[in-house]
Amino acid sequence: MPLEVQHIRSALLREFENRISMDDFEKKDPKERETALLSRAVSAKAARILADCNSDEAAAGVIDGRDDFGIDCVAFSASGSELWLIQAKWKDKGTAGFDTEAALKLVHGLKKFDNRDLDHFNERLQLLADRVHGVLRLPTCKVNLVVALMGDGRLSTETRNILDEAAHEFGGLGRTVEYQVVDQRDFHRAIREDLEPQPITLKATMDREWYTRETPFKAVTGEVSADQLARWYGGKSNGADHEKGHGERLYDRNVRRSLGLTGVNQTMVDSMLEDPDGFLYRHNGITVQCDRIEQEYHSKRAVGQPTTLTLTNASVVNGAQTVTSAFRANEINPEAVAEAYILVRIISLEGTPQGFGRSITKATNTQNHMERRDFIAIDAVQSEIQKDFRLSLDKEYVFRRGELDPAPESGCSVTEAAMALACMHRDSSLAVRVKGSTNALWIEGPGGAYTRLFGQQPGAQQIWRAVQVFRLVRDQLTELRTKLAGRPAAVADNGALLVAHIVFQRIGRGSLDESDGEWDDVLAGVPEQVLAVLVCLISMVDTLFTSKSYVTSTFASQERCAQLVAAVLSMLEGGTGPESPLKRKALLESAVQSRQRRPQTVRLLVDHEAIKDSTPLEYAPSPVEELAIGSWLDADPRRRRASWVNDRKTPILWEADGRRYSPTGLVSQMWNEADWKEQWSAVQGPKQWRVPGEGTLVEIAERLWRRIAAGDETEDRNLE
Repeated sequence: MPLEVQHIRSALLREFENRISMDDFEKKDPKERETALLSRAVSAKAARILADCNSDEAAAGVIDGRDDFGIDCVAFSASGSELWLIQAKWKDKGTAGFDTEAALKLVHGLKKFDNRDLDHFNERLQLLADRVHGVLRLPTCKVNLVVALMGDGRLSTETRNILDEAAHEFGGLGRTVEYQVVDQRDFHRAIREDLEPQPITLKATMDREWYTRETPFKAVTGEVSADQLARWYGGKSNGADHEKGHGERLYDRNVRRSLGLTGVNQTMVDSMLEDPDGFLYRHNGITVQCDRIEQEYHSKRAVGQPTTLTLTNASVVNGAQTVTSAFRANEINPEAVAEAYILVRIISLEGTPQGFGRSITKATNTQNHMERRDFIAIDAVQSEIQKDFRLSLDKEYVFRRGELDPAPESGCSVTEAAMALACMHRDSSLAVRVKGSTNALWIEGPGGAYTRLFGQQPGAQQIWRAVQVFRLVRDQLTELRTKLAGRPAAVADNGALLVAHIVFQRIGRGSLDESDGEWDDVLAGVPEQVLAVLVCLISMVDTLFTSKSYVTSTFASQERCAQLVAAVLSMLEGGTGPESPLKRKALLESAVQSRQRRPQTVRLLVDHEAIKDSTPLEYAPSPVEELAIGSWLDADPRRRRASWVNDRKTPILWEADGRRYSPTGLVSQMWNEADWKEQWSAVQGPKQWRVPGEGTLVEIAERLWRRIAAGDETEDRNLE
């Protein structure tokens, strides 16, 4: 199942599995039931996209089943003047099509609607019959025939002709009939939009001093009562204000959430309650960003006169602690909080250049203690990773300080992810830096750990699997530590991250792309890997630096740690017999030897012989790679050249050394040989090798998929 289809499948099941009736499939095969559920969910999702209804309303419109006459879902506009008749097709491979037979069934259903012949439809449609009649009675009603496909949405000329004729035949005299297609790209876009925070609209009344600036961008600064801020956060507190509170969502564009009842925040609560009139003088104020400011005047239209501002898509980008403190104080004494005023600066982003809002957020966050980690919260990469976690894995990924870490089985935090990626990186110095302080993880720019770990956005699966290994290493070391004392225990304590680093190097980055079953085997071997690495490490500390060396300073030295890594890896590769350095045959018997990943792209190309054996390939580095290793590549032109071998495991024959590799494995090998110290953690080999004149391996594979979807290839040719 292609990744995009996996995303859609997971999202549809989460949204509709408990909303759509499947009573007619209770005794059917589970696989058949799921396929039917997904087809119905596709029709409901199309209704949500087109009719702008909620999930329950869309599910209630599903009529798929016996006596549906080619209509799987019915949806209505909010005004009651528009109707959507939806037929849906699901295919696990994303290759669903819509032929002339399906088109004729849909048109047959339209005819029955037009003739008001609804009595023969199933009971699900009967529940909607009154609404259907209400729409069709309108002389200017609009009916939409919808084709909802888990595919590319292409229709044959014959199919389009059938739908065009139906639209022409049933339209006229003020009534409109049209047809439209909702395809796989539309569904994927919709589920990604579902993950976006819903826009917040705030109202701010300034009935005291305020002033405005119109150029170059609109901004309004003035005094706002603290109880208004409390309502922004928690909704109605007293009086007749029914505005809904938004809680932590107020800070979606801030660098962090509220931090709870810290000492600073408790001081603000006490200040509002004990001396509300003086609070304005002791506080720096807050900053709000919004897409647009609409201003209404209570009486005289002039600066300084009472006014109410409506802020569209607003977010508190500085002052999260202040707003939350106002809410807490308001719960204790609303009357006192209503007397406290706060200076609020509101900035409209309408017409501003790209990046302007982010720069304001970063610059204004100086009142409370700031950590380097706080500023990654406004990096778009982190938001994309969070979406990828939800779509690909159905797991949580949190990256703002103040958010609760998810349960271990439910996801991870950015700190845990960064620690795992740092240990996985080829450069052991990252693990050494992290041991000194996790603040090192968030340094950006050339050589900065954050840029090296997240500069080329790693995928959710890669991060999650790295975290799984990191946790296993940590747990195994904890267990082994109870059996150690003295110097070996000190090595286990101080060298924990270096052990994780070496285990990652033994496993290999390519293993992170293994199939689920193969990955389970990799994880099962991690405890033995940890034992082997730790025993070797304990031995090598004394061998390289004598038994009198300081363990703490040894593991704080990047140079010494690099020597230890090289020595331990060499030792573990040196044999398992009784004459091995540690004389422990059992040490390596269970060590996992990772197999080269067979990437989905490669499997597809090989299985369909899309590229002939010996076809020349060329390396296509990104601008960053070209800058970093271009000189090394140019030193031997053969380094940029390879040829194709139709083998699932190692399809690329590198001209430079005559050896075969996987695409990802070869790119990683090249980076290592070029000694690129700042290389990314994420490697995307199939995107970096191309056939001259035809495109990258990924592009060739995508064209092949499109031909399969169009029927030019047989779908069941070993694509599972």
